[in-house]
Amino acid sequence: MIELTAEMIIEIHDTTIQRYGGLPGILCLGTIDNLVDRINDEPNHFKKAALALHLIALHPFNDSQKRTGFQVADNILRMNGLCISASKESICSLLCTVAEYNCTLDAIEKWLRENTEEI
Repeated sequence: MIELTAEMIIEIHDTTIQRYGGLPGILCLGTIDNLVDRINDEPNHFKKAALALHLIALHPFNDSQKRTGFQVADNILRMNGLCISASKESICSLLCTVAEYNCTLDAIEKWLRENTEEI
């Protein structure tokens, strides 16, 4: 399994900002370093992806927390032969719930398990 790095997450964020717009920049590199450590310490890929979505919502960037968190989670799952198969509406609903801090880590993991399929 490839371990995530802060640089990988920042690159995903920068690409997301370039593609979809938003305010570039990092608010707190320490938050990114912390979430990378927590994600890499988790052996289960669904839990890793859930952590990415949940922890990136803690606003380490100026903008694009939800999109970046989703892209990191998607990359983690793809590295494990899975892809998110949910509808755009379902994804948006999940991301809004996460951003409003109304979604637990377990609920995110459950959603990911229910909305992925093998590549």
